[in-house]
Amino acid sequence: MRIALLYHQFIVRGGLEGYLREFAGQLVAAGHELVLVASRVDDTLRTLAGEVRLIPPAASSLGTLRRFAERSAAMVPELRADAVLGFGRTWRQDIHRAGGGCHWHYSRMLPWCKRWRLKNRWELAAERRLYTGGGTRLFAVNSAKVRTELAEAYKVPPERVRIIRTAVDTDRWRPAVDDAARTALRAALGIPSGAPALLFASLDHRRKGLDTLLKALARVPGAHLWVAGQKLDAWQDRIRRLGLTDRITGIGRAELRPYFQAADWFVHPTHYDACANTVLQSMACALPGIISTGDGASELIRPRENGLILQTPGDPEELAALLRTAAGMSTEHRSRLAAAARETVRPLTWSAHLAGWMQALAEL
Repeated sequence: MRIALLYHQFIVRGGLEGYLREFAGQLVAAGHELVLVASRVDDTLRTLAGEVRLIPPAASSLGTLRRFAERSAAMVPELRADAVLGFGRTWRQDIHRAGGGCHWHYSRMLPWCKRWRLKNRWELAAERRLYTGGGTRLFAVNSAKVRTELAEAYKVPPERVRIIRTAVDTDRWRPAVDDAARTALRAALGIPSGAPALLFASLDHRRKGLDTLLKALARVPGAHLWVAGQKLDAWQDRIRRLGLTDRITGIGRAELRPYFQAADWFVHPTHYDACANTVLQSMACALPGIISTGDGASELIRPRENGLILQTPGDPEELAALLRTAAGMSTEHRSRLAAAARETVRPLTWSAHLAGWMQALAEL
């Protein structure tokens, strides 16, 4: 098939861009011809594509999004594609994938000053046009949570929404070879013997619930926390006031796999995520998690079987209780959860993910 992908930037950046890079490679490996429509495309993606259509960026990021949405919609008929798949703020395609979830739902959690910013108001308008304008035939989401949100916000009928779970590479994301290797890794990363090691990973600490985690951690002595992703500069005063300076290590944008392999628990008290890649990757590394219901990935968690669930995002008391449960769990019980976490995500292969897309396309 000749498949066109619409997104304003095919570059190395965040989770969606990483997904699109892998998705494009999988499509080409399956024998499909790619047309990329974007404002920016890096060299790796250019070599994969049979054709690249560039829409010049504007002077601002918002201007680029607006220009791309308008011009990509006008360009669709001339692409001569068997299927057009859209991502981000586009409103004319055969199937649109809302990998980031429902912005209407998320925006209600923003401080009022951010809700009234021009970019947020435009994104809400663009999203409304996407789901109510009639320019898209089907919608793909990565969790039932997002499907429910789209029905609530825009009255999107469930029969127009397909759940295609995000793929996770369980060969890349894998546990340590054995207990000895894991013990050596913990020592190399500076975790005292016997101390519970927690991992939090985020590029948006406010949205992902770091404040809740810090308050909870202050109620649970002994545990050490690694914070990956966004720097902790703006959080240092809060960390000091809570007496956590010696128990928290910021690791920035370090390679996460060694930390997934060495930690005891992945803590993800997010206020909003459609289905966080880090949750799937941590599970593939046999790292059980404490995952909030604010993330669609919590649909994969069976409490005390393959992880724990934070029912109320933003509640430090509830999270502290879960941290105590995790810390008090026997080694054997935690090991069972770890193995079950990995088995849960094993079926989420790229082959299965691509099959979900092909099934949706076949319906059209």
